[in-house]
Amino acid sequence: MLNPTRVYMLAADHRWQWEEWCDARAIPRDRITDAKRVAADGFLSGRTESQAVRQFGALLLDEQYASAVIADGLRAGIDVGTPAEQAGAFPLAWAADPFDRALTGTFVKVLIRHRPDHEPSVREDQLAKIATLQAWCRQANKPLVVEILVPRQGEPEATFEASGRPAIIAALIRDAYARGLTPAFWKIEGTLARDGARIIDAAIAERPASRQIILGKAADLATIRRWFEAAAESRTAVGFAIGRSVFWEASAAFLGGMQTADQAAAVICENYLHLVDAWDAATAAQRT
Repeated sequence: MLNPTRVYMLAADHRWQWEEWCDARAIPRDRITDAKRVAADGFLSGRTESQAVRQFGALLLDEQYASAVIADGLRAGIDVGTPAEQAGAFPLAWAADPFDRALTGTFVKVLIRHRPDHEPSVREDQLAKIATLQAWCRQANKPLVVEILVPRQGEPEATFEASGRPAIIAALIRDAYARGLTPAFWKIEGTLARDGARIIDAAIAERPASRQIILGKAADLATIRRWFEAAAESRTAVGFAIGRSVFWEASAAFLGGMQTADQAAAVICENYLHLVDAWDAATAAQRT
C-alpha cells in the first residue's frame, strides 16, 4: 500500500511509446515485455541497495505487456500498481472493462489530459469516469493516483511552465474536490517556479487526505532535481513517480542489442537511486 508520507515510484507503464519505438525499428512488440522486466529488475536492485526504497518504493506496470512481472512483484511483496486508462487515449477511455481485468495491483493510476478550453462535455465525461473509478477503488481498498497532463498550446513557454500550467492544474483539482473526487495522490507535472509549486500545493491541501507526487515527462535528471527543489517546501508533496527519465535510454539500448539485460538494469538502478537521493536532499534542505 502506498505510504502517504513518502513515495519513490518507478513508473514503467508506458505502452504506446514503446509500440511506436518498436514499430519504427522493426522490433517485435512482444519485446516490450522484456523492457518491462529490465525496468523491474533495476527497481529490485535499488530495493536491495536502499532501505528507503524497501520502505517507500513502488512500481507502476501495465497488464498489457507486464502481467507476469506484476505477478512476480506482488508475490515478492512489492507495491505494484496498474494503470486504468487506455494507453494514449483522449478523451479518457478504459484499458479494460471490468476494472479487475486490468487493475490487478495494490494501487491504481489513471491519466487524464486536460485543458480548460476542451469541450465542456469532454471535461465532464472525464471527471465522471474518474468518479466511477474512485468508487471501485474504495470498494477494492486500492489507493487511487490521478495523473494530470496539461499540454501547452501556443502559450509562451516560460510563463506557461511557471504559472499557466500550475493555475490550470489547481483549478481542475478544486473542481474535482467540489465533485467529491479526492484521490490519495495527484501525479503532477513539475515546475521550476516555487510560486507555481505553491499554487498547486494550496489547491491540493484543501483536502488533507490528498498528496502529490512529481512526474518526469522524460526530462533529464538535472531538471528533475530542480523540480524537486521547487516542490520540496510544499505541504502535500511526498515524492515522485518517474519513468522514462530513469529507464528509457537503458531499456532502448537493451532492446537494440547494445546492452545486456544486466547492464541496462544496473543503469536503471543507478538513475532511480539518484532520484531517491535527490528527493531526500531537497526535502532535507527545507527542514534545515
